[in-house]
Amino acid sequence: MFHIAAIINKFTGKYLFYKDYWNKYPDSEPFFKFFAAYIPFIVREKENTYKLIHWDKLRIAFGNFNEILLILAASSETSEQYIEKYLIRIYEMLLAIFGDLTEIQNSPQNMEEFSHKLELIIRASATKEDLQKLDYSIEERYGVTPASEEDNRRAILQSEQAAKLMDQFAIEMLDGSIFKFKLFLTASVTLKETIHYEVIVDFSPYPHPPIIEFPPKLHDILGDAGETLDTIQNWDPINPPEWVEVVQELEQKVYQSETHLVEPIIEEPEVPQKKKRFAKQLNMPAQKPPKGIPYSQYRQKEPKGISYPADMPISQKEPKGTPFIQPHKLPPPPKPIPFQVALPIHKKEERGVILPTKGEQEEVICPNCGFIFKSPHEKFCQLCGSPRPE
Repeated sequence: MFHIAAIINKFTGKYLFYKDYWNKYPDSEPFFKFFAAYIPFIVREKENTYKLIHWDKLRIAFGNFNEILLILAASSETSEQYIEKYLIRIYEMLLAIFGDLTEIQNSPQNMEEFSHKLELIIRASATKEDLQKLDYSIEERYGVTPASEEDNRRAILQSEQAAKLMDQFAIEMLDGSIFKFKLFLTASVTLKETIHYEVIVDFSPYPHPPIIEFPPKLHDILGDAGETLDTIQNWDPINPPEWVEVVQELEQKVYQSETHLVEPIIEEPEVPQKKKRFAKQLNMPAQKPPKGIPYSQYRQKEPKGISYPADMPISQKEPKGTPFIQPHKLPPPPKPIPFQVALPIHKKEERGVILPTKGEQEEVICPNCGFIFKSPHEKFCQLCGSPRPE
C-alpha cells in the first residue's frame, strides 16, 4: 500500500505537490531532506526510469519523467511491479489533467482535481488488513481517520455489489457474511447429462480480487482462478469489475469445462532478466500512431540476398553498377596475346596440328587458345598453359 506522494520540478527543485494520505508522518521535514538528497542522482539518469530506495520500513520510488520527479512511498511488502504500475498511472493522470506539467503551480483548480483522484488511487491500494493496521486506535479515537473513512466507503460498495449478485444468482451465504458465497454451477457434458459443482467465492478483499475455491476435480480442469478468469487477470483495484461480472464469467467457464472448450493453460518458462543499471526502465505504454501518411523513422536494412522458389523463372538482367568479386574468386591475370597473322586457307587442320604444304616449315598451334609454338622444345603453351599437341 502507498502512504506518501510528492511531485518535484526536477530543474528548480521546487515541490509542486506533497501529501501524507494516512497521517502517519505528520512531520514532513525529514522526507523533504531525504528527497532533496537524491534529486541530483535521479536527474542524471535516463528519462522514464525509476529508482527504489528503502527508508524507515518504506520503499520509496523516484520516477524520473520529462519535466518532473514523481515520488511514491509504499510499505516494504509492496511489490515492485505494483509500484511501477502506479508510477505510470499517476503520470498519465497528470498529463490528462494539466497537459503542460511545467505550469502545475499556476493551476489550483486542476491541482484540486488531481489531488482528489490521486487520493482515490492511494486509498484503493490498501488491503483490508492494511486498513485494520492503520486504524489500530479505533477504541481510543474520538475523530475519524482516513482508514476508517475508506473502510466505511468499501462497506457501502460491498453491500451494493452483494445485492446485485443475490438478485441474479441462486447463492448461499456462508458464515453469515455478505462477502462469502457458495455458488451452484453446472457443467454440460451431453444433452442428457450434467455435472454440478459447488464453488466458494469470498469477496471480502474487494476492491481487490476475490478468493475463489474450486473443488479438486474442477481445479484439475480449470487450474487456478487467477489464471482462468480474464476479469481477475486484468483486475484494477482503482476501477474494479462488479461481482456479477466475475460470477458470470465463472459460470461460463464451468459450463464449458467438460466440453473441452476451455483453452489449456500453458506455463511459459521464465526468462532470466538482464542486469540493470542504477535506474530501472519504466515500461511506458506504447503511443498510438499519428493520423495521416505514415513515415518510417528508421531506415530498413537491405536484405543480404533474394531467394526464389524452384519453379519461379529468374530474369537474366545485368546488374547495375560495378560487381564486387570475392577475393578467393578473382580470375587469373590476363596474359598478353601476341599478334597473329591470318592462316592460309589451303592449310588443313588435324587434331590441332597444322599440316604445312610443300616448301613450308611445320607449325604447331595450341588447340585451346590458338597460340603458335615457336620452338619444338616448348612443351606447354605460354598463353594458357595447355600441353603441346603431339
